[in-house]
Amino acid sequence: MIIKKNIKKILISIFFFIVSFTLNASDSFYLTADSIRKDDKAKTITAVGKVSIISGKTKLKADKIIYNTNKKEVFAVGNVIIFSENSDILYAKKARLNDKLESGFIKNIGVLLSNESRLAASSAISIKNKNKVVYNNVVFTSCNTCEKKKNDNFTWKLKAKKATHLKKSKILLYEDVYLEFLKIPVLYVPIFYHPDPSVKNKTGLLRPKFSSSSIFGTIYSQPVFFNISKKSNLTLRTTFSSKEGLLLSNDYKKVNSKYALNLKSSITHGSKERLNEPNKKLLRGHLDLNYANKINNGLLIGANIKKSSDPSYLVRYGFSEGENVLNQNIFLESGNIYKNISFDIFKFQSLSKDYTSSNLPFIKPYILTQWNNLNNSKRKRNLLNQITISSVTRSNNQNVDSVHFENHSSKNYIYNGLLFKDLTKLNLDLYSNNGTSSNKKLIKLFPQAGLELQYPFIKYKKNESILLEPRIQVFISPDDYQNDKIRNEDSNAVDLSSSNLFDSNRYSGLDRIESGVRANYGIALKKVMNNGNILNSSIGQSYNTNKQDLFNSDSGFKEKRSEIIGDIFLKNSIYDLNYDYRFSEDLTLNRNSLEALIKLTKTELNISYVQLNNFSSARHDDTEQIQYGMKKSIFNNWIFNVSQTRDLAGAKYSTPMRTSSSLDFTNDCTLLQIKFVRDNSYDIDIPTETNLSFSIKLFGF
Repeated sequence: MIIKKNIKKILISIFFFIVSFTLNASDSFYLTADSIRKDDKAKTITAVGKVSIISGKTKLKADKIIYNTNKKEVFAVGNVIIFSENSDILYAKKARLNDKLESGFIKNIGVLLSNESRLAASSAISIKNKNKVVYNNVVFTSCNTCEKKKNDNFTWKLKAKKATHLKKSKILLYEDVYLEFLKIPVLYVPIFYHPDPSVKNKTGLLRPKFSSSSIFGTIYSQPVFFNISKKSNLTLRTTFSSKEGLLLSNDYKKVNSKYALNLKSSITHGSKERLNEPNKKLLRGHLDLNYANKINNGLLIGANIKKSSDPSYLVRYGFSEGENVLNQNIFLESGNIYKNISFDIFKFQSLSKDYTSSNLPFIKPYILTQWNNLNNSKRKRNLLNQITISSVTRSNNQNVDSVHFENHSSKNYIYNGLLFKDLTKLNLDLYSNNGTSSNKKLIKLFPQAGLELQYPFIKYKKNESILLEPRIQVFISPDDYQNDKIRNEDSNAVDLSSSNLFDSNRYSGLDRIESGVRANYGIALKKVMNNGNILNSSIGQSYNTNKQDLFNSDSGFKEKRSEIIGDIFLKNSIYDLNYDYRFSEDLTLNRNSLEALIKLTKTELNISYVQLNNFSSARHDDTEQIQYGMKKSIFNNWIFNVSQTRDLAGAKYSTPMRTSSSLDFTNDCTLLQIKFVRDNSYDIDIPTETNLSFSIKLFGF
């Protein structure tokens, strides 16, 4: 019995030795196959069945190979697959290569490139000493094919008489090239090239854009990409319009371990329309700089500077979507997660009618220091302390100069599930020149103390969890009798909302501070279902023992009690709903904001509505606006989009502010878009514009 078992083991061992025979065929590669036969007379080695050759980082598989030991040549037939070191996969019926699998001749070849693009050719010759591969009768595409469809069923493809892969230059160079889109030839060029998949960034032309505008006429935009180094690149864009002429823009980026730089700019000799004045051409442009440099010991220095030649330039030429103020900031920072200090200088440029550059402050400097005790493992309370120092100048006719100091400290701890948080704040403000009503220097010392309580109630069920969290804040501070002596330059606009209900000071600026004994209270609900459905809701109010007549009338603060504010968020598989509100005690809705997204099988509907009574802006206008749109899949890979924005409070409410529609085609290798936009901005320098654009992107280049 034992002898039979041993014989069986020997036979099994012999079988696997024959079936999986490994041969060091040369110093160049290793060969494995189901069976291997050596012919000394013919000086060949023949391998059949699951043949595998490994040479360096290259691997070849085939049904059969014949290796000529004299010529050191490999001939492979039947389901030939070559895995190259750059992750390309080559398929062929026959291949004749050297023993290092580096050069030779391949017939009926198909290549799956590392970026999922495909190349097919009738034959290919790999020339090692010239470091290139020459393909004949080439078809190239980045489109995937379906097994149930024909292999030529691609959205687009390049056809070329010859293509050369220059490995050293890392480009694919085509000769006698046709571009076919949906099997229709649309373009012919004698020579065309693009980077091979191993190149992430390559100098060359990027996708152009064609459009037509009622303001600019016919527009052609051509970007050029320069790969300066591994860590820096530059994109130059030349835009020509038939009515406005030439516009030049650039985007330069450089990033390394110590610093990051992003510089954008543009310039044009474009028109600027003025009321009751002839149209004039002026030199117009913008600058957008973001820079940060890491110095030793965690010190960071940098700048964020954005500036425009005039208020309307950025919107008119498509570099912004409606900023009101541009920021110019120089900063110096040092610290970690436990403590940090920053030094900033701020200057601003107004782009809105609500502000003038003279009313905007020049802050020199703004110093902020923070520290906490999270690194102390023996702490009983979490402590956060923050100190800010700022010097503010306004160059208007008031000529306001002020210095502000603020120390803000908070501690929090948990006792039996109840979260306690105590807050202390001390403000010291100095005003000079015309910053006060008496045109004299004024010093204001203002202390505050507060306590915050939160108690979460959590309940878990089989398919859901519910969190109910009441929250209350109480602040105590003296009445600020000096408010009337200080001109209010920066704290006019106050708007009570869910986002600032629990702030210690709802004024956005430095000239005003909330005073008196006051309380903020509210309750929040969060319900999460296992199926992904979510319900979030909150409601709250603010109360002051004194009449809150220092706030503007449309702020949400009236008498001692504020208006009631809240929000509701609902999410499920069909819709997303976000509703924000503010109403008075007589149930008058003074803010009514709704955002909804409805998701159907092939259609998405969206609506956004906002209504603000006497909105807290410089003009204190009523605001009522609605935006609605639809996104619908109409065919395979085709999507139709349409949206419109209307002003329901303005004099021209019947005229849409903005209307846009687009038809998009997207698949694995192509992005095509036809877009129509009509924009009524009602700005003197930005008249009503109608724009029609066409763009196409072929992936894989």
